[in-house]
Amino acid sequence: MVVFRYKAFISYSWADAAWGKWLHHAVETYRTPKALIGTAGRHGPVPARLFPLFKDREEEAAGASIGAAVESALGDSEFLIVVCSPRSAQSRWVNHELAWFKTHRDPAKILALIVDGEPGEAGNECFPAALTHRVTPALEITGEQEDAPLAADARDSGDGKRGARLKLVAAMLGVGLDDLVRRDARRRARIRTFATAGACTIAALMSVLAWNASVARDEALFQRNESQDLTEFMLTDLRGKLDEVGRLDILETVGKRLMASYDKQDLARLDADALGRRARVQLLLGEIENSRGNLAAALKAYQSAAATTAELLVRDPDEPQRLFDHAQSLYWVGYIAWQRGDLDAARKQFEGYDRMADGLLAIDPNDPKWQQEKSYALSNLGTVAADRGDPDTAARHFATGLAIDRRIFQRFPTDETAQLNYGGSLSWSARVAARRYAFGEAEALYREGVGVFERALAADPRNFTLLAQLVPISFNHAKTLGDLGRYDEAATRGTQAISLAQRLAAQDPANTQYLEYLTWANLYQAEILRRSGDRAGAIFHHDAALRTLGQVRAKDLAKARWPQRTRQDADLLIANLARDRGNQAEAISRFQALVAAIGQVDRQIATAETRTTLVTAHAALAALTAEQSHWQAIITVFDSSPGRPTAQAAEALARARIATGDRAGGEALLQELRAGGFALSASRPP
Repeated sequence: MVVFRYKAFISYSWADAAWGKWLHHAVETYRTPKALIGTAGRHGPVPARLFPLFKDREEEAAGASIGAAVESALGDSEFLIVVCSPRSAQSRWVNHELAWFKTHRDPAKILALIVDGEPGEAGNECFPAALTHRVTPALEITGEQEDAPLAADARDSGDGKRGARLKLVAAMLGVGLDDLVRRDARRRARIRTFATAGACTIAALMSVLAWNASVARDEALFQRNESQDLTEFMLTDLRGKLDEVGRLDILETVGKRLMASYDKQDLARLDADALGRRARVQLLLGEIENSRGNLAAALKAYQSAAATTAELLVRDPDEPQRLFDHAQSLYWVGYIAWQRGDLDAARKQFEGYDRMADGLLAIDPNDPKWQQEKSYALSNLGTVAADRGDPDTAARHFATGLAIDRRIFQRFPTDETAQLNYGGSLSWSARVAARRYAFGEAEALYREGVGVFERALAADPRNFTLLAQLVPISFNHAKTLGDLGRYDEAATRGTQAISLAQRLAAQDPANTQYLEYLTWANLYQAEILRRSGDRAGAIFHHDAALRTLGQVRAKDLAKARWPQRTRQDADLLIANLARDRGNQAEAISRFQALVAAIGQVDRQIATAETRTTLVTAHAALAALTAEQSHWQAIITVFDSSPGRPTAQAAEALARARIATGDRAGGEALLQELRAGGFALSASRPP
């Protein structure tokens, strides 16, 4: 085992000397918890101390040999810690030290401490180029970007000094950050106990009341610090890791424990930051409930968080963090309304989100984070507009949001958030293009979005956050290829989507959203194969979809609208297959049952997809029974549901107009569908 003279080399700009001094002292004085000393860490047995650290270049002889002296110290150091700021990013020495360590030592043992500036922000970049770009053996910094290493943020807006210290120490000891946070909290508890015992001796000379007040203040301080540490760890490091592996459910136990800790405290005495963290925990618990399909419990958590963030915003209306926090609360409350089909309620919340985003941009219009919030707000409003049958308004919202996301992605092409947002914007823009019957445009947008996620996932194959975005855009791309009549391509993409969805569902079988994705992937594939004439394949994937739906817990089936929609689509598929086989009696019976079932749905909250299934069934019955009433029923559906129908529904509406005497109107609508590339049912294989 290699023995190093220094545990770490601290690289910093002279302008940040105060931070270098603080870091040197913070790490060297850290004492490893006794229970961890000697245990197996990632770098070998866990040491008792992280000592010594090389900080100042004057620790070596000055003069012409300083370069060689510094490189000797770098070679004798197990880790390199870079103090990151706009000053260090421009420092020739810092970049040289980074380049040398990257080429002569293990780059995985480079750690970063942010003290000022922002990663990737023009004019305020805190990461030195040698940290984020490939370095040649000649110590030349290339233009090829690499992932930045672990970064702790010592600012109050980040991890804070204490949290940053623990992050760096955990990495150097080779242990989990959660271990140190918990053990550090227990150590502080013991110290508090000893201090209190000593205070008791002195307090014999004081009043009992004064002593109790002191203990109460100490306890409140301890509880606040403990909650702060655990909350920040859960909402940052742990959240990110579990998102990537698709196991967000593991956070529930930690989240509930944190909420129990908050509930024991006097909320009226918590400061604004503590209340803000409490609201973030509530939002996360709501997300967990939502992922399971438990919409009522999720909404309760979201509304509680919204009440807190609204009050904090009233106290400090010009503070960006308060605007940001309340925007998140409004989004999640609106998202539940959207899931339930209550588009008016969803739009109200999303408009509030949009106002928060405008407030953030008014404070700093050049901040990429606030630009991203505006893009999210536009996407939300575009989604509601599309669902209300107003694709033109939706297209304007999505086009503006897509332009924002494209600029950010072009600036940070390897950043995961930029990848997720740009790919998501492409997907939503494609969906709206299809609603405008521009299927060629929709297919191109879907294809580009699939490419963004595939390339990102190729670089990080175990990232389930990326996979969870690749799955839906893939099966929607397959559906659009089918709408264009390109059935072979559609089936190939559909097969890929199913394989990806199976991998996602296997990772977290209790995740209702993952099961939804797998169900839709199979149903879309079944319809693609039916249209292409592969009836056996259609039945196979229909049955696979229903088996997946059967895995969803009964209590969750009643809490979301998608299970009802998938059953409707599955029933429509079987009815169409009976019709394709020439079994007229069975087909009529199934279509009639479907019409009767959908007739019970409230037309005010019925989705465009539900109306599509209804009018498709009516159109089939009109053709099978020659009963004019079915054509008239289709006209009535759209008379009471203004807005542009889906392409499939538009075809049924066009034929209904022709059958009821409006030939010109019907032919015009069919021509619009043909111009957009939609494969009409009459042009499909028998």
